[in-house]
Amino acid sequence: MSASSTRVFVLECEVCRRPSGPGVYFCASCDILRLDPERRSFAASRWSRLGAFALDYLIIWLTLGIGWLMWLAIVARRGQSPGKSLLGLHVLRTDGAQAGSGYVWLREFGWDAVLGVVVLTLLLLLGAVASSVGEFLLLWFWLTFVFWAFSFLDAAWLLWDRDRQTLHDKVLGTLVVERSKV
Repeated sequence: MSASSTRVFVLECEVCRRPSGPGVYFCASCDILRLDPERRSFAASRWSRLGAFALDYLIIWLTLGIGWLMWLAIVARRGQSPGKSLLGLHVLRTDGAQAGSGYVWLREFGWDAVLGVVVLTLLLLLGAVASSVGEFLLLWFWLTFVFWAFSFLDAAWLLWDRDRQTLHDKVLGTLVVERSKV
């Protein structure tokens, strides 16, 4: 085939009829979720996602985690965390189905728990070679810093991802959407 006869396929949004790149869950022009047959789900804005992240951590800190866990037990079946429920956001799987309680618990609690176990394991392994309490506390400080840095990197990932997914969204196969009232 010559260069002049090369075929170019452009995916078109069924709602706004504008071109949208391949491999994207949401239309690049109107933000509608391609997998939603009812056309009611739109990509959550980056700022609302970051706001939900901040609200979740604020609720965790204000309630010492207990109130957040109780609230999560109530809203997880709707595909929400406490912060997302305040902002009207929902978690969907990448196949378009609503994330159930198990997905939400794994997504909201399991991700940080796994990271925490990794950091704790490193602390115990490296702490065994610490020669003093001061070295152990310094090690604790740096591993805690790494934990929080990775948590914030995970949340910030949605700022440059075209589908507005965090790292844990990509690993778990989830999307966060806003639903239209119509």
